[in-house]
Amino acid sequence: MTSLKFRFATAILAVVVFTGVQGAGQQRLPDEIVVSGYRSMTTFELDNSVSVLDEQTINQSAVENFEELVHLIPNMSLSGEGSRARYFQIRGVGEREQYEGAPNPSVGYIIDDIDLSGIGGISSTFDLQQIDVLRGPQSARYGSSALAGIVYVQSAMPSDEFGATIELGGGTDDMWSVGAAVGGPLTDSLGGRMSVHYYEDNGFRDNPFLDKDDTNGREELSVRGKLSFEFADNWNALLSGLYTDYDNGYDAWSLANNDTVLSNQPGEDSQKTKAGSLKFSGPLSSAVDFVSITSAADSDIVFAYDADWANRDTFLPDYQVEYSSHNPRQRDTLSQEFRFVSGEDGRIFGDTTEWVAGIYVSRLEEDNQITNPGVYVDFDDASCPGPFPGFCVSQRDVDSEYEADTYAVFAGIESRLTEKLGLSVGLRFERWDADYNDSWVDNSYFDEDFNPIMVDGNNSFSPDENMLGGHVALSYDWSDELRGYARIARGFKAGGFNPSLAAVTDAGIVGPYGPEQISYDPEYLWNYEVGFKADWLDGTLQTDLSVFYMDRDDAQLSQSDQFGDPNAFIFVTSNGEANSYGVEFSSVWQATDSLRLHGLLGLLETEIDEWAVRPAVEGRDLAHAPAYTLNVSATWMSPQGWYARLDINAVDEYYFDISHDEKSESYEVVNLHVGKEWDSWAVALWGRNIFDEEYAARGFYFANEPPYADAQTTLYTRSGDPRQVGLTVNYRYGK
Repeated sequence: MTSLKFRFATAILAVVVFTGVQGAGQQRLPDEIVVSGYRSMTTFELDNSVSVLDEQTINQSAVENFEELVHLIPNMSLSGEGSRARYFQIRGVGEREQYEGAPNPSVGYIIDDIDLSGIGGISSTFDLQQIDVLRGPQSARYGSSALAGIVYVQSAMPSDEFGATIELGGGTDDMWSVGAAVGGPLTDSLGGRMSVHYYEDNGFRDNPFLDKDDTNGREELSVRGKLSFEFADNWNALLSGLYTDYDNGYDAWSLANNDTVLSNQPGEDSQKTKAGSLKFSGPLSSAVDFVSITSAADSDIVFAYDADWANRDTFLPDYQVEYSSHNPRQRDTLSQEFRFVSGEDGRIFGDTTEWVAGIYVSRLEEDNQITNPGVYVDFDDASCPGPFPGFCVSQRDVDSEYEADTYAVFAGIESRLTEKLGLSVGLRFERWDADYNDSWVDNSYFDEDFNPIMVDGNNSFSPDENMLGGHVALSYDWSDELRGYARIARGFKAGGFNPSLAAVTDAGIVGPYGPEQISYDPEYLWNYEVGFKADWLDGTLQTDLSVFYMDRDDAQLSQSDQFGDPNAFIFVTSNGEANSYGVEFSSVWQATDSLRLHGLLGLLETEIDEWAVRPAVEGRDLAHAPAYTLNVSATWMSPQGWYARLDINAVDEYYFDISHDEKSESYEVVNLHVGKEWDSWAVALWGRNIFDEEYAARGFYFANEPPYADAQTTLYTRSGDPRQVGLTVNYRYGK
């Protein structure tokens, strides 16, 4: 953003602040309740760096999907890989893509107790109650999928009174949406809620070759439902269901690094998920409560794209190219957790200590099919032999099956050592058993004379790991308004394998790798953190500060390498050593009854300490780890029903990958939401990226233009969404 835009946004913020402070009186800020732990507790009581986004924040932030809320979370970023972000990074740790192999996320993603880690792009923000984001390892609670942190999404719960809402929205880029929710008591002991939401836009790309403007468009259906049963003696059952059908196009990349695409085979990024969970809880006695959580999910995902980002005319008269990739995958998960939690009479050590203990088992199955056909015609140079001079056909077909079983036992305590000093300890032992089998036929690789090499074969891996993680935290209450804590946590993440590396090894093209890199070891992450939480000014100002250092042992570092045409690339993960340290600060100030101000800041430094396969990057930052993330916002609500929210978001430059040294540019995005509420109605005018800031959401550095035998590597970037403005009308009846 230019300085003029930044000054203008700041001026708007100043006007909102000045207008708000004319009001009289201040109301105390409400306590935010964290719902993702073993017990509900306030953010003030939690000895961890955490962000809680409540229903009001979500609704007033002019967003449709969780990816648009990442700016509200310090030191969190995303990889703009598909039509919706599935891959998130916390404190510089997290995957950027999954093109093959076994799923192995570092950031957990859970919706209503359903684990969707690595495939969480289906997160419509309609009818959500709350989102918790816990930074740093959460292995004691969530195991190996929470090495860097966890995102926990809770949809709206059934209410005690009947209520319904309907919402209509429309905006630029042919965007429109419709949503409806209804809930309330069905009987004296049964409550329910159901919501349906549909969203559509054109995806901000023009394809003149196909004469279309929606090849990158989104068509997203989300259905959620809940039934809450109240039994005798305080027993409760909560049944949650989720169905999503995201039928999105994927045509986002341009050889010219702009929003005009040239493909003749637009891709898709679709996901159909059917999932549910059952939470059953109640007291076994006055000393022990019992909780059972069962969840299952079935997801059909297709990720396909035009690999050359071009059409048959793009490179004429010298070349014609036709490369594409099609990757359907099927993922099924099933999990069961039983836990026992101390009740009112179950505290131990002189009634000072609450405890929890339990077991967890899960099964994950994923089938992948990859089909990558390609045609390359060089009219001037017959370097590629084939049925005709200069004509080359390549094909890569991979079929894989993956199964992983996880068994875990866990325990924890929350103890008051003195009136002011507290102790929290959590421990988890996890056993991971996996089986992976694939077969492939591949002639996408070339020798030094650009002659294709045909390879076929199969991989079979059966790794297993025993992993131990947890945390120890001490807290000290200086007063009812000031709390400090020190926390040490150990996270873990299972090892894995690189199936495509086996293929290029068989082809005799290994680059910096050897057969020993086909598999890699588990990663362990030690997090050292101190923090302070405070209430000021009679509870109208809340601040949260944390300082951390993370040491990654056998860090799983991923990179890509290209061996010829646009389809002849591999993604390889290998072990190294890395660290990161930084600061996270958040504050909210109820300046008046009408005006609330927010400030969020994440500062981050990362470093690759050691990496044997690519020592040239040692001492460099990790990818997608900006040195700062910043949000400043103001929310104004008048007694007459008028309201406004202004968000200024800033992100520093960062490396796109650790395969190269190309960086993004720093950027600032401003969002605005203005509306009026009266009786049961609400109308809002909103704008996302209102100054139309150009920024890169993802970047690749490789050769994607012929002649491939002597191609030049180029930085290609995918731009983030440009300015979008729209209008939303909402009608609400009851609660």
